[in-house]
Parts: sequence; structure tokens; C-alpha cells
Amino acid sequence: MYIEKAFKDDLKRLRLRRYDVCEILECTMPTLKSRIYKPETFTVNEMILLRDNGFDKLINNILKYMNQK
Repeated sequence: MYIEKAFKDDLKRLRLRRYDVCEILECTMPTLKSRIYKPETFTVNEMILLRDNGFDKLINNILKYMNQK
């Protein structure tokens, strides 16, 4: 899925781990995984936090995904 690829690309570019993103979003690993596989479940607040922390590729792909629905 292209959302997961964008997430991994951003993680690599930002030199972060999934656990770092869990701390940013204040969520558990299972919650983060479910958000990546069902991007429509991201809250607006989580999207803002991701954007503010440099997850540009992920945000753009989530928005494209949402516009397709």
C-alpha cells in the first residue's frame, strides 16, 4: 500500500523509528499500525502533529487517499 511506503520513506528520511512516532502521536504501536493500514482513522490533530514533524510525503498520500474516497 502506498500509504505504508510513504510512511517508511518519511521515517527513513527523518531518521525516526515507529516508536518515535508513537511518542509524537501519544498512541500505542497497535494503534499506529491500524492508522497506517486505515488512514481514514487519523484524527485532524494527528495529521497536524505529523505535518509539524516533517511527515510531508505521508500527509500528501493520506490526503490523496481521502480525496479518492
